[in-house]
Amino acid sequence: MLNYVRKKGTSKNRGGSYLALFRPLQDMQSRLILFCGILLAVAAGAPLPIIGVIFARIIDAFPPTEDEIHQRISQLLGVATAYFAITWGWASCWGIVGARISRGLRIQMVDRALGMDQTYYETECPDITSRLTVDAQIVQSGTAEKVGIFTQSISYFIVAFIVGFVLNARLTGILFAAVIPSMALVILTGTTVLNRYSKESAECTKSAASVAEGAIKAVQVVQAFDAFEYLTNDHQTHLAQAMEFGILKAVAGAVLLGSVFFIAYAANALAFWQGSQLVKSDRSSGGAGTIYAIVFLILDASFVIGQAGPFIQSFSQAASAGRRILDLIDYPEIPIDIYSKIGLPASQETFGEGKEIVFTGVSFSYPARPMEKVLNSVSFRIRTGTTVGIVGASGSGKSTIAALLLRLYDSCDGCITIDGHSISDFNLASLRSAMALVDQDPAVFSGSIYTNIRDGYKGPELPEVKMRGRCVKAAKAADAWSFIELLPNGMDTWLGEPAGTKLSGGQKQRVCLARALVSDPPLLVLDEATSALDTISEQSILDSLAASRSLGHRITVMIAHRLASVKHADNIIVMGKGKVLEQGSHESLMSNIGGAYYQLIDAQKFAPDASSESFFLDRNEAGVEKLAEEDMEVAISPSSSKEILFQSSKPFGTFTIINRCLALTRSKLFFTLLALLGSLATGGLILGESIIFGHVVQLLNSSVPSGQVDFYCLMFFVVSLIALAGYVTSGSCFGLVSEHLIFRTRDLSLRTILRQDMEWFMQAGRSTSSLISVTSMDAGHLSGLSGVIIGTIVSALVSVVGGAILAFIVAWKIAIVLFATSPVVISAGFLRLRVLSKLEEKNQLAYTDAASLATEACSSIRTVAALGTEKVTSERFYRAVDKFQKQTFRDMVLGNVILAFALSVTYYVYSLAYWWGSKQVRSGNYTTLQFFTVLPAILFSAQAAGQIFSLAPDIGRAKGAASRVFALHDQKPTIDTTSANMPNSLSPAAVQRPRDKGRQKGAITFQNVSFVYQSRPNAPVFTDLNLIIKAGETVALVGRSGAGKTSVINLLERFYDPTSGAIFIDGVDIKSVDVKQHRTRLSLVAQDPDLFTGSIGFNVGLGARPGHIATREEVIEACKAIGCHEFISSLPDGYDTQCGINGSQLSGGQKQRVAIARAFIRDPEILLLDEATSALDSQSEAQIQDAIFKASRKRTTIIVAHRLRSVQRADRILVFDEGRIVEEGRHEDLMKGGGLYEQMTKLQYVG
Repeated sequence: MLNYVRKKGTSKNRGGSYLALFRPLQDMQSRLILFCGILLAVAAGAPLPIIGVIFARIIDAFPPTEDEIHQRISQLLGVATAYFAITWGWASCWGIVGARISRGLRIQMVDRALGMDQTYYETECPDITSRLTVDAQIVQSGTAEKVGIFTQSISYFIVAFIVGFVLNARLTGILFAAVIPSMALVILTGTTVLNRYSKESAECTKSAASVAEGAIKAVQVVQAFDAFEYLTNDHQTHLAQAMEFGILKAVAGAVLLGSVFFIAYAANALAFWQGSQLVKSDRSSGGAGTIYAIVFLILDASFVIGQAGPFIQSFSQAASAGRRILDLIDYPEIPIDIYSKIGLPASQETFGEGKEIVFTGVSFSYPARPMEKVLNSVSFRIRTGTTVGIVGASGSGKSTIAALLLRLYDSCDGCITIDGHSISDFNLASLRSAMALVDQDPAVFSGSIYTNIRDGYKGPELPEVKMRGRCVKAAKAADAWSFIELLPNGMDTWLGEPAGTKLSGGQKQRVCLARALVSDPPLLVLDEATSALDTISEQSILDSLAASRSLGHRITVMIAHRLASVKHADNIIVMGKGKVLEQGSHESLMSNIGGAYYQLIDAQKFAPDASSESFFLDRNEAGVEKLAEEDMEVAISPSSSKEILFQSSKPFGTFTIINRCLALTRSKLFFTLLALLGSLATGGLILGESIIFGHVVQLLNSSVPSGQVDFYCLMFFVVSLIALAGYVTSGSCFGLVSEHLIFRTRDLSLRTILRQDMEWFMQAGRSTSSLISVTSMDAGHLSGLSGVIIGTIVSALVSVVGGAILAFIVAWKIAIVLFATSPVVISAGFLRLRVLSKLEEKNQLAYTDAASLATEACSSIRTVAALGTEKVTSERFYRAVDKFQKQTFRDMVLGNVILAFALSVTYYVYSLAYWWGSKQVRSGNYTTLQFFTVLPAILFSAQAAGQIFSLAPDIGRAKGAASRVFALHDQKPTIDTTSANMPNSLSPAAVQRPRDKGRQKGAITFQNVSFVYQSRPNAPVFTDLNLIIKAGETVALVGRSGAGKTSVINLLERFYDPTSGAIFIDGVDIKSVDVKQHRTRLSLVAQDPDLFTGSIGFNVGLGARPGHIATREEVIEACKAIGCHEFISSLPDGYDTQCGINGSQLSGGQKQRVAIARAFIRDPEILLLDEATSALDSQSEAQIQDAIFKASRKRTTIIVAHRLRSVQRADRILVFDEGRIVEEGRHEDLMKGGGLYEQMTKLQYVG
């Protein structure tokens, strides 16, 4: 199905021009459709000039005889019908062409992207998501109907001027010289300026959205450190810049629109004045009809020239976007090719008895850092049926060995052999099918738990029942079945969107381990595979793996910081700075006292180096051990998130929404009134145009002095000035009001979100992406209730009402018949927009699921490569794209029937109008003046009414967006961080003042505290918990995952309030103290150390007490205190090093150290540490632990940890189990008790 796609590019054909975009049209059918589209679009340029000539003949002879009018009407109907058929033809052809090009490029790109190696992703850093969504959509837009319209327009331009010169060469030449250059100049200049301001506005909006996203993701840090004002002010600064450019864009657009109408009406004045002179001097040169036809043709032709700029720009953008896609498709052949058919087959026998894997003098540098050697002449052997542990400090090359084993990279020097053959001699797909990897960063994919585990199976196809049984067996081996069987839907539980958000880190890791075990691979590579698990769960998995090892059929390579997990390995390889320092069994290595392994053991004793799973409940995470209670969270469908977002809120009526919009823009009331005045003026233009047109036609068709024609031509020029002033005023003022409304809405939305308590974020549909959608997209859609749309509606209403009144006053018999056709014209205009809107929605729907699938796969390409699911994923993408394709094509062809009818219906109505009007004039009921006054009044007002209906989708979208935005604004937090005047609130000066050195504060008491998360009402965390912590005491909270340790910290920070009972600090109930002031006494280091976009110095300084801006000296002092000054100073930019989005430019350990420094700079009374050193190596952890215990002498410290060595020095250790304190005491005392603490300690013991 996809074989035609897999063609390797060369450096010669990378990228390409606009014509290169048509490469996917390889089959004869597609090329035939393309040819027909070009031919029909060229033919579509002829009917309109011919219709103009027919109009000229009718007007010149008005009122024509019965026979003549029948002849002209027949001609008009024939040409209109031909225009309808040709338009439907080219629109359908080009719609199909664009869709097929976009579809073909998407499929080819995804297939190629999935086949690229890790080197490509590291060195090229491709933005697959952007190419797949934005670029592919730009290509489709630039290769579909726009090409047909452009081709038709060029054809029309040529034919129009040919006809114009045939009718009257002199008048056509004059208008050509006057109108075409000016219209082209105005439109080209205007669109250029518009695009510039649009781009600037979009960039500022993007920056604001980035700030908002970072703040919402790290909302606990924002609230804990009172970073609310800084982040919202930063967000507001970007919004203000976006508003400024938005207003400039609105003014530019208004000037452009006003100038176009000015030129159009001025051209009418020039044409009819010049035409009257020609008629006066030479009657044979034509009458009013000829002049009308030439004006009609030249003005339309001038619009074509003006519109050529945006079309050419669209084609240029399509070529540029296509070039980015083709750069990937045509990327030169790579050495590590998963699609290659050549090479030795790897099988179970390749890793059979007596075989071995040998590393000989292997050196390696990552492509992105070629000067830095990660491995340096590494040599070792791995025999079949053995378990090998690889240990060492962070950055010593352990994970690199795993990557080379799976041939994610090729070594720079040396060789890797399997069964005596170089690893590069094996067929890559076959080789990886015999291996399985569990990475330290567990990645699961959208779908159910079952489909994720099933993806790891690499054997022959099995019946569904056997496949399910195999997956259950693997889940049990990975200790995942214990939580899976408790879920409402078991193995079929949906993992959330993005994938895995409904699982905790430990649960994801166990699912990934089950996925690796399901195919029973000959080679199993575990890279920190149990790092997120508590000790008991980890031991269960190690026992299961040991049982498999005893069968002697599998090589297991275990990379670990937790040395307890590898002490039973047959061989332990100790890495250091890219070299093998020593290797051997645990006992032999321990006999080398002072050796590298011995030092690692000595540094850890009981505590392996790993991240551990926590009960820390992030707003996007709901996974804990007892997920059975979370049916609402887990079962939520990704597509329903926006509907669920604020489902409890009452619907807002239209008038309520308008009133609230007006309230937000009350300060701009003057501009609103000025804009309405401008819209009234533009709406009245049709009335003036109709009256002037009727008089000019009558005067040109009769022998009267030209002075009267001159007067009405002057009136046309006056109308052009009114049009210029009206459109500029309306567009500029409404644009200003609209941008101000968007600014206020986005600013207020983020402020409202950051005020909410943590329970609010736990509700379904309140993920970061959903909330960003409200602050950015929905707030932007509010422009549908202000700005140009409101101006258009007001203008159109004036035109409709004014046109109807004028028509019935002047000639009601003609008006009543023509008004009967108005619903047809209105419906046609409305249906045209509806069809285009629906086609766009269906087209987007066709690619949304597919794009999500591909983006997810490419973002976890290392996991995809290890699983060997490139082809499977590519096929899934193909099916997802193809799912809606046939229906979309069918809808497109049918929709274009309505589109063609909407474009041609006006000419059918003109036929009726000329027939009925000529009949009324011939019978003496009305004059030519009355007919040509009524005709434009009715037709133009009908088209204006169609404009109103065409805006219905925008208005409907705006109403829906407004309901969601205002429902958000109405949310009231249970724990309000902005509340004031609490009974025990401190003064602002007291908040900023350093702590009283004379009296130690920070005594904590939990009194009969019960607590339950609202999202899991049947799973209480605590019941009548009583706890006393003395001021200055260091207390450690330990226990299994889900025991309630982090909930203690959550309650202390007042992220949540107890269900019952009370919490006291220094004898004062914390609920009676202002939340912001309460939090100034605390500092938090969470397990996930969220950082913000900015420098390291900025992020550390963010922890300073409210009202105090930390100096650089204070920042450095805090970093020195916890031992991270050295690593920061070693960075090229030191404290000015940018952290990136959410700290993406720093490693996990570096982020954690910055977060600890941020907590220390506040000098808090109470320090809360939740797995604060989980991502650090042993030496760094020991250094920071020393700093923590040294600092804890003058403050109360609470430490949550799974690394039991890190809490041995605590004054007291509290052991939690199922929400209860089951043991309490110092380390030495608990080790004598024979309880849970001793059991966990022994499981971690590696001495």
